[in-house]
Amino acid sequence: MRLKEQFGETLLEEWALRFPPADVTLCNSRTGERTREISLVAVKVRTEKTQGKDLRTGEEKTVVRTLAQRYLAAGTAALAYEDAPDAAVFSPFRRGQIANYGAAEYLFKEFLKRLSPGLHLLKPILCIHEQERTTEVEERALTEAGMQAGARKVFLYQEPLSIFLESAPLYKELRGGLVIHLDPREEA
Repeated sequence: MRLKEQFGETLLEEWALRFPPADVTLCNSRTGERTREISLVAVKVRTEKTQGKDLRTGEEKTVVRTLAQRYLAAGTAALAYEDAPDAAVFSPFRRGQIANYGAAEYLFKEFLKRLSPGLHLLKPILCIHEQERTTEVEERALTEAGMQAGARKVFLYQEPLSIFLESAPLYKELRGGLVIHLDPREEA
């Protein structure tokens, strides 16, 4: 999914609304707290109809665009906006890879708030589960989204969650880290 800049506003593409959300497990390794979430984001939208000419045929045509205005909620809280006429609910991930960078960053930011509530002077270390088929560009996108969300460092791992949580205390940097484990659903 992508929100694309167009004339200073973001355009939400209809095809992206069909990605199945990933199941997400949030873990705070310092407190041992675990939470189950879903990778959904709710966005306030407005539709706009414009008249224009088709460049190939020269015919007058009405174009309907969906413009995303601001983020409303993330995770299971986004489900409350499913039936709202002025909102769109979607997953920023497709098969565990970022399909919409801005929405993924917002989702990570909201998940970090849930994992470590309250005022913190130090930014947390974030561990994100990556898929086996992740490319270097997709790794960079996951890392940058985590950093922009407020993490001090981002570590990517491919192991199952239970194995990662057992081995994480062995590494000094990972002690007390926050974990976002994405488990994608297959598309129909």
